[in-house]
Amino acid sequence: MGLSNFTNDSDDDTNGTSPPNGFPPVFPGMGGGSGGGGVDDDAVKEMLIDCNARFQGADPTKFRDVLIEQVLSVLISKNKPNPLLVGSAGVGKTRIVEDIARRIALGDILIPDQLRDHTIYELPITNIIAGSGIVGSLEEKVKAIVGFASNPKNKVILFIDEIHQITGGSGSHGDSVGRKISQILKPALARGDMSVIGATTGTESRGFDEDPAFARRFTRLIVDELTVEQSGEILESVRPGLVAHYRHQITVADDVLAETVKIAEANSRAGQHRPDNAITLLDRAMADRVLEQKRLISQAQNAGNQVVVQALRAQTSVPLTGTRVLDVAKRLMTGNAQRKDFDVATLRTTLLGRLQGQDAVLEQLVDRLAREELALFPSKTPTTWMLAGASGVGKTETAKIIAEQMTGTEPIILNMTEFHTPSDTAKIVGAPPGYIGSDSNQELPFDTLESNPHRVILLDEFEKADKAVQRLFLSAFDEGYIRNSHGKLLDFSKALVICTTNAARDALTTRPVGFGSAPVEVTTQNLVKALSEVFDAELLGRFSLIVGYRPIDGEAYRDIMRADYTCQRERIVAAKPRLAAGLPDQIPDDELRAIAECTYLREQGARPARSAVRAWIEDSLLAVQQGVAAGSVPGAPAAAALTQQPDPEPAVDDAG
Repeated sequence: MGLSNFTNDSDDDTNGTSPPNGFPPVFPGMGGGSGGGGVDDDAVKEMLIDCNARFQGADPTKFRDVLIEQVLSVLISKNKPNPLLVGSAGVGKTRIVEDIARRIALGDILIPDQLRDHTIYELPITNIIAGSGIVGSLEEKVKAIVGFASNPKNKVILFIDEIHQITGGSGSHGDSVGRKISQILKPALARGDMSVIGATTGTESRGFDEDPAFARRFTRLIVDELTVEQSGEILESVRPGLVAHYRHQITVADDVLAETVKIAEANSRAGQHRPDNAITLLDRAMADRVLEQKRLISQAQNAGNQVVVQALRAQTSVPLTGTRVLDVAKRLMTGNAQRKDFDVATLRTTLLGRLQGQDAVLEQLVDRLAREELALFPSKTPTTWMLAGASGVGKTETAKIIAEQMTGTEPIILNMTEFHTPSDTAKIVGAPPGYIGSDSNQELPFDTLESNPHRVILLDEFEKADKAVQRLFLSAFDEGYIRNSHGKLLDFSKALVICTTNAARDALTTRPVGFGSAPVEVTTQNLVKALSEVFDAELLGRFSLIVGYRPIDGEAYRDIMRADYTCQRERIVAAKPRLAAGLPDQIPDDELRAIAECTYLREQGARPARSAVRAWIEDSLLAVQQGVAAGSVPGAPAAAALTQQPDPEPAVDDAG
């Protein structure tokens, strides 16, 4: 079919006359080929890539025979001979087309007679858009390609990678160009005059739904992800090519190949898929090893050690190790932001030293982190904890201490009281398309996970968030990621997510009945039962650990005051040593008891302690400066006023 079948009167003004700007270097041949309209076949081929010629010497594709047969069956169909390969990025969609081109070029017996002597040409969309600034030049190029591909004498199969670029959308220049291309392709596709293979991802294929007239011309084929074992065999097949690429300077043993697949699986971002993640990791690790060898030679030269220089240069090849692969994998995933190595014993000491009255719970948390550090069971989901208890018992402080010890940074904190309506999900994943703020580039709370996925996330007072907001995190807890409004994956798989709640405080603050009765023990089952009155059962089931914090009793309250005083005094000694000379090493026991009697409130936990200690320090220093008579209790009146409570509980000796 010639181009004349698609032209209109307005196009005739440019056809046959001087070519638009940019055409002479792109279209050296102007004539009456099958492309018509002044653009001959040779000019059209300049815009296309001959896959048969490029990949006839490529290695055969593994584990895709069934899919290749499906593509071939669609191509020889009478109606809709246009396969659309849909699969996640990196699963090998393009590789399938390349292997079909290889088989056609080599005359493989699997190729049907209808497709013999055919050529698969890849059509890069950029080649059409380039130099098409003049009105009509874009249409002329596309019509020429359609005419070339529709001519049965040429035996052409077009391959359009990322075909979603020419479908759907509105409003932008790129979208309008895509619509023009798709509108010109539709008639030829509908009549079966040409065959087109398209490839796109599942998410981006949604653009086809916005243009159903174009989408129904294609037969959708799903390209699934390969298994870990299959990815290992793929690595074995690509190893010789990679070794040759690096001039045989790097050797890769079989055990390193197997380890590379496991490392890629454990250290890939959400959205990366097999086998591309393993192939990319192996390639980058070999490149890094080449550069490391150069760095070692440079360092030896700078140090003047010629013996080492000669020894390094004498090495014809160096081995790639699993340690090197792991290091490269972490840098690919997080850049230079590596998870801080922390000592479990130091974490235990810090938690037990700064938090009082929660020894049993803290030991349980430390034990769970120690088990996670073993990394015996790799997981694609985050570690998720729920810390339940009354206000002021140390839940939030626990998360901050763990973040400090594990990552060296503050946790990502979301105060869930700010997410009390269903629409507040937009504060987390962005506004949906078409809504106000959908085009905003404002940073969202979890964007930092892209640069460092090893973070502690604190969802404070989780019960106060709307149900829609709580359910939004189901995907993060269950699948390891959340998809934002722009389709981008937020990877939670390497994070520690800690949710705090006051929901079960009544179950955890049950007082003993009768004189001398022991405190009521709260089991995990009873705690979960109490929480299920507030949270959905499926949400609670996503937490790997649910613990309850005990209320702060009088003795723990005094211990908290002692620890806070020591910390504050050390800070004052460093900042104002002259003033600190008037402070004792510890608050005297009788004064500490008097302050506690004035400020302790069971329902507020440890919250009044800090204010009370500060008031005692200020009163003590003022007393020294003003010569107040000894025997008074500094801080007690001021501390009592700070609580702003009319009826403080006097008895602090009872365990509560």
